[in-house]
Amino acid sequence: MRQFLEIKDRHPDAIVFFRLGDFYEMFFDDAVVAARQLDLTLTTRDKGKEDAVPMCGVPHHSARVYIAKLVEAGHRVVICEQVEDPKLAKGLVRRDVTRIVTPGVMLDEDVLEPKVARYVAALLPMGSADDDPVALAYLDVSTGEFRATEVSRIDILDELTRVAPREILCAAELRAPQGAFAQLPASFAWSTFTLAPAAALELLDEALLEVPTAAAPLLTAAGTVLAYARHTQPAGVLPVARLDIYRSTDAIVLDEAAIANLELVETTIGRKKQGSLLAAIDDTVTAPGGRLLRRWLLYPLVNAGLIEQRLQAVQYFVTDHTLREQVRRALGEIADLERLAGRATLAIATPRDLGKLRDGLIRLPAVAAMLGKKLPSLLHPAPLLAPELKALAAMLTRVLAETPPAMLKDGGVIRAGVDPEIDECRRLADGGKDEILAIEIREQEQSGIPSLKVRYNRVFGYYIEITKSHLGKVPARYVRKQTVATGERYVTPELAELERKVLSAEDTLARREAELFRTLLQDTAAQAVHLGEAAASLAVLDVVCSLAEVAAKHGYCRPTVDDGVVIELKDCRHPVIEQLLPTGEFVPNDCRLDAGNEQLILITGPNMAGKSTYMRQVAQIVLLAQMGSFVPAAACHVGLCDRVFTRVGAADNLSRGDSTFMVEMRETSHILAKATRRSLVILDEVGRGTSTFDGVSLAWAVTEYLHDAIGARTLFATHYHELVALANSRPRVRNVSAAIRETRGEIVFLRRIVAGGASKSYGIDVARLAGLPRSVIARARQLLTQLEGGAALGQHAQLSLIATAPAAVAAPSAAALNPAAASLLDELGAVEID
Repeated sequence: MRQFLEIKDRHPDAIVFFRLGDFYEMFFDDAVVAARQLDLTLTTRDKGKEDAVPMCGVPHHSARVYIAKLVEAGHRVVICEQVEDPKLAKGLVRRDVTRIVTPGVMLDEDVLEPKVARYVAALLPMGSADDDPVALAYLDVSTGEFRATEVSRIDILDELTRVAPREILCAAELRAPQGAFAQLPASFAWSTFTLAPAAALELLDEALLEVPTAAAPLLTAAGTVLAYARHTQPAGVLPVARLDIYRSTDAIVLDEAAIANLELVETTIGRKKQGSLLAAIDDTVTAPGGRLLRRWLLYPLVNAGLIEQRLQAVQYFVTDHTLREQVRRALGEIADLERLAGRATLAIATPRDLGKLRDGLIRLPAVAAMLGKKLPSLLHPAPLLAPELKALAAMLTRVLAETPPAMLKDGGVIRAGVDPEIDECRRLADGGKDEILAIEIREQEQSGIPSLKVRYNRVFGYYIEITKSHLGKVPARYVRKQTVATGERYVTPELAELERKVLSAEDTLARREAELFRTLLQDTAAQAVHLGEAAASLAVLDVVCSLAEVAAKHGYCRPTVDDGVVIELKDCRHPVIEQLLPTGEFVPNDCRLDAGNEQLILITGPNMAGKSTYMRQVAQIVLLAQMGSFVPAAACHVGLCDRVFTRVGAADNLSRGDSTFMVEMRETSHILAKATRRSLVILDEVGRGTSTFDGVSLAWAVTEYLHDAIGARTLFATHYHELVALANSRPRVRNVSAAIRETRGEIVFLRRIVAGGASKSYGIDVARLAGLPRSVIARARQLLTQLEGGAALGQHAQLSLIATAPAAVAAPSAAALNPAAASLLDELGAVEID
């Protein structure tokens, strides 16, 4: 217990998995927490004693499943192993921490999502003022991807939503009620870890090929992440070679609402990938390609030249179906080189991992050869032909077994003929059959005893057995060991030596294979940079092939992207919904937004008519175009957007103390504060969370502000038909509506967006389609007729939360009030309403 307590003192905030024989045991509070979380039986050490220690345990061979459950629940798990040979230990076998598993540092391939990076991040204020930016650095320990950026404090939640780190490091005081990051959701896994600037810079200088020039807080945040990751892997070297520093404005800025409302990487309901835009365009065949596609989608470019490079690469494969199929088939046979190289560098790769890495490296030259010579500038096959990787592939082929085992302890890792000692040990470990047969034949010939046998049993080991009829021929050098009913048993120095070798062969074989395997890991880790470059090249190739495959399969067009301010789409379609419907059933629509002419499009029409789908598809197509993808349209021209904003739907956010209407207003306020003339704004039903008069007034004022003060290209869907009048007073406002057909009292949704505003909302008709009782529908129509005729259903003055007295109305004089009323008025006047 002393060893456990010493380790627990070093890691008080983690659950310690302490190896005892074939189990990992947990003690004290760790056992209580783990037993509850993992549904384990909680028992005690020293049963019967008053101060018995709570304990529980899990088998070591299935520990990874339990560890994963604890980590996914937000816990950190410290793994303690025996770090010396029990045969050589004096007293207790020494144990120590071999690795720490945290929400952000998870290396179990059964837990990691192949196409999703797993980041641990660090946050650090770059000043004490509220408007000072924040340093954000994040690392994927499984691949070595290491990035950092400066973000304004108001935008930090949006950037964290894009990065989606599984764990965030920051100093404890920054999460305190008055701290810089107190407002960030507790739903992130937060860990306390800090590093002095000097130590951070020293660590970066030691780990990176080159430390980039950046502000000190940014490098401190990066060093903090690196130090934390190294702390979790005391036995391995991190697969980190470079730090990429980027600006969030190098890509379209997407806030938390836009990522969620446009369902870019997961659905709003159920939070599943299937049904998201990412799922609709993800036809990648490799894990690194899947991870890169996700990053491209969340970081669409704002540089027309770089976008054109991507479009050229996609076009290259769209036009050559045969080449695309050949490349995709070849890529599909290559394992995740990025993570395999990371596992080798961290010294946790298995023989099977190196086998997959070897097989992938062998295929690289063939992939490069497929591409030809006249390639788009984005495609770089040179990393696939690096001589260092060719040499590594040859070395792994020569040394590693053709079909390596899953684990080193299973044996058979090294190919036969590579190491004489291993070959000899294998022969001996098999019982030394060849050597025994050779000894037996030789002894038969030399002694003249044809029935002489060399045998083995666990009590006496190897011996020579001679029957009674041949005892007179026994050579003098034989040493009698045992008399049996049928004869005598003897030993020789040669048999004794063979026995020693056979008995030690398995241990020697395991030791020698482990030595050579460690050398293979080191040689592989030494090529981590070249492996990373090759993996990056394959990822780009996979992404452009995937985008080309989707474009060819679904009839996407190549967009034109420039620095203009016009968005013009011909027969555009929703990329997700289109795939859910039978071919040709989705109704396409046109869209034109022009900051100088048709800047703000007001969309009216009934619910379920397709307004929200139309707006979302326009936004998604813009993002696809700027990420470098073909798009679902007959023609597409996009003037670069710097930001995409959405105000779609409404829901309470109880965790942040916001009502439905407050969420709506906060999102609208954010748009009005951040949007520029180059932004794309999607607004759906602004003002519906309050009374009709308030809602109309707010929607009208917001529309005017977007038109007059900002000039952002905007799609605004509303049920407030009063807003169509804005087109008469604002030159860049245009009215369109979702078309329907009325036939004998029935309505049919045509899914077409046509010029002109809608005359009514058809809300009662939609309610009837939804199944409301006929009596309710009839009464609603009756009331609607009264309202449209100008009749009032009830006269009630609308009160304001902010008390304001009309200037023309004087307060009543004290003389006009009785003493009790005057006292009450004074008391009310002193109340702080806020």
